[in-house]
Amino acid sequence: MDLTNETTTTSKTKSKMVGEDVFTEGCVKTWQGSRIKAWEGRYLSAEGYYYRFVVPGEGQQNGGWSSKEHTIFMERYNEWISHGWKIGASWGLFSKGIPHRVGYQCMNYYRKLLEKGKLKDDSYEIVDGKLKQTRKEKINVGDVPNTDLGPEWENDDVKQVAANVDRWLKEYHKRSGR
Repeated sequence: MDLTNETTTTSKTKSKMVGEDVFTEGCVKTWQGSRIKAWEGRYLSAEGYYYRFVVPGEGQQNGGWSSKEHTIFMERYNEWISHGWKIGASWGLFSKGIPHRVGYQCMNYYRKLLEKGKLKDDSYEIVDGKLKQTRKEKINVGDVPNTDLGPEWENDDVKQVAANVDRWLKEYHKRSGR
């Protein structure tokens, strides 16, 4: 059975994968160093992991954002603001609340909203016609949301994908995978 376009959910019902499955053998074989490093450091830095990846089995959506995704993004944005968490300090963790999107996509979408004037952030301004972050503030330790990978990682299907990825990293990249 071809599992590249399907995944088993935690309720053991089949559902169609949304977007790209970056955890196939063919994909892992082509991973660059930044992806390998994020994978290997996933237990130490959920932030670094989710900046580049979704949960295995979820599928990563690429391309433009739908109006539904925009609504979810804005809900997540408002959640962060209400908790006093610094927008832009942890895009990987921010993206955990947005299905099928990773941290760098959220960061780019945020910047697009700033450029269009739909959001305001005093740390950004237009310089020579381009959006630039001109004021970076340090974030206090503890001023970030939960930094765990999440309960999804206890799912047997996710564990199987992780075991496969670790094996392929050893085989194709001579890495530990952990």
